[in-house]
Amino acid sequence: MRGIVLERDLNPQQLEAVTHGEGPQLVLAGAGSGKTRVITHRVAWLIKQLGIDPSSIVAVTFTNKAAAEMRERVEGLVRIDPLPTFVGTFHGFSLKLLRRYGERVGLKPGFLIFDRDDQIRMVKKALKREGLADSSYPPRSVLAAIGSAKNRLLDADAFESEARSFFDQKVAGVYRTYQGLLKKAAGVDFDDMLRLAVELLQDHDEIRRRIRGSIHYLMVDEFQDTNHAQMHLVLELVGEGGNLTAVGDEDQGIYRWRGADLDNVLDFEKFFPGAEIRKLERNYRSTQNILTAAGAVVERNQRRRGKKLWTDSGAGDLVELYRAGDELDEARWIANTLEQLHDRRRWSQMAVLVRTNAQTRAVEERLLDRRIPYVLVGGLRFYERAEIKDLVAYLRLLRNPQDDFSLNRVLNQPPRGIGQATRVLLEQSAAANGLTLWDSLRHLEPARFPQRSARALTAFRDLILLLTESSERLSLPELLEKLLEETGYAELYRKDDPESQAKLENIREFATALSEFVEEKRGREKDLLGAFLDHASLVADIDTWQPDRGVSLMTLHSAKGLEFPAVFVAGLEEGLLPHFNALGAEEDVEEERRLLYVGMTRARKTLFLTCCRRRRIAGRYQDQEQSRFIAEIPEESLAITDSPDLFASHRTTGVYSFFGRSQPNRASSGSKPQGLSRGRRVRHPTLGDGVVLASEGDGDGSKLTVYFDRVGKRKLVAKYASLEYL
Repeated sequence: MRGIVLERDLNPQQLEAVTHGEGPQLVLAGAGSGKTRVITHRVAWLIKQLGIDPSSIVAVTFTNKAAAEMRERVEGLVRIDPLPTFVGTFHGFSLKLLRRYGERVGLKPGFLIFDRDDQIRMVKKALKREGLADSSYPPRSVLAAIGSAKNRLLDADAFESEARSFFDQKVAGVYRTYQGLLKKAAGVDFDDMLRLAVELLQDHDEIRRRIRGSIHYLMVDEFQDTNHAQMHLVLELVGEGGNLTAVGDEDQGIYRWRGADLDNVLDFEKFFPGAEIRKLERNYRSTQNILTAAGAVVERNQRRRGKKLWTDSGAGDLVELYRAGDELDEARWIANTLEQLHDRRRWSQMAVLVRTNAQTRAVEERLLDRRIPYVLVGGLRFYERAEIKDLVAYLRLLRNPQDDFSLNRVLNQPPRGIGQATRVLLEQSAAANGLTLWDSLRHLEPARFPQRSARALTAFRDLILLLTESSERLSLPELLEKLLEETGYAELYRKDDPESQAKLENIREFATALSEFVEEKRGREKDLLGAFLDHASLVADIDTWQPDRGVSLMTLHSAKGLEFPAVFVAGLEEGLLPHFNALGAEEDVEEERRLLYVGMTRARKTLFLTCCRRRRIAGRYQDQEQSRFIAEIPEESLAITDSPDLFASHRTTGVYSFFGRSQPNRASSGSKPQGLSRGRRVRHPTLGDGVVLASEGDGDGSKLTVYFDRVGKRKLVAKYASLEYL
């Protein structure tokens, strides 16, 4: 690992970041500039060149996939396998702390991690206990509010004290009840893992000193995606002047909606005074035309530090924009172009990126018609499939029989004659005696149940006791095999129909995953079952992505961190990209612009953009307006192709606005539009019909508050509203 090797492997800016000495540094790494190379080489340089103990170095990122790649690269550089350095996700690191010190923050040994489905069920239960209806307090919205509070490190009492709206005041009570249910089930959710890790370090000085003393160097990847809790975790681990290397790109900050705070990058020096700031601007991925087009879009944003990406790989092809008549025309053109590209590229080297999941339907149908293989990323996660969740619930139950949620899931799965009435009787019996469901089963009073139900409950209890005894002497793969046999799962899906066959294949894949995990962790984990359950809880959808199966079809958010020789970004229309939910505030529009930038910079050689003049939304065709972002791309980098069907419509409205020109009877830039007074009926190309509630300000910044019949109240910038008077 001598200097000459580093100089051969790294450019001058990367080398400076890798060989940075003591104290904090922020590495602003543009798309495709080699940020993973910087982190892995820095870890290797610290170990080989400075002689730093590998176990005193921690590297955290956001996905298991990225962490696995990082670990593999470091092991290849330092020739140490297994590498004692922690390389994993924020949640993985927090889990490691809580497994060791969790009792100090009220956790029981062997606590469970509840996934999103479990959390939704628990929120529903909490709502019921609080006397609140699902219709007025949607469980997903309530859970999002609770998660946001936890990301801001607020417990239920703190959240209640700052609650201003009636909704938040009610959610505070649900939050408190929800936490009580989590505690009773000996579980945590994902947001708790970060919150409790910060609480552990903030409230226990001796633990914080011990952890800080054991971590000499901390690397954080994708720093622009850190939220409030993660930032505070970093501060507790290293302090203001600690040896932190934060690598990120404010231009790729696209997760504000889930708590990511761009100020963690923009105000880095406030958190870490005296920090070195470095920029990586040489791009190793894309052609110059792609970089010029993407850069011209994102540089319109105000909230950025600024960088200018360049490459020496040549200008490459122009970015191609296809303007389609409608979404079917758009899908046909994408499929045709994919087939043409397939003459020289594998299907797996191409991707179609969309703003919303709903956009994939037309593309999927066309790909199926053409028999073009594709992989839908961001669909149902492997570990969220019903048959897999059943097996995980059985394993969780064997590790902790007091887990009522897991017991409830598998009590009648596979079906064994335990219906809803029997469940209610069992729950009533448990509540009357102050017992968990399992303890109530162990001390079952058959007389309280119909004879058939009592037999079924007794058989289930004996099954769990048998499997629990088996778990003490069998290996995990052997235990799973016995579980499948004794529960009847081995035969449940041995049918000829495609759905059963697919479920059986998933079960076989689960067995493979379990065996691979055991082989990898053998001798390194004392509690293999617990470690596997933790692993299954932390795996994200992108971690199981298998690109070799065909064209990747995914949302722009899912595409973060990936790259392909050929990329299509579909649906560049007002209301889609930027999305209509982002049309009220400039900071929301800036995030949409960053989202497009991320999509464009996934392309290595060829980039295609598409938009439609009209699109069917909620079963009705609506005129669409070309995205404002298209006008921000330099003409010299863009080649435009118009569909022969572009004007094949019985309607004529929207033609001018689609090309970015003013149109009669529409609100445009300039002073406040005349006639948009309170009570005026209007039509938006995406949001539909509505009524103006208020108008404020003058000039380009004037804003309108409109109540739309379909989607409710929205605040729009008049300049971009494209409202048609009715």
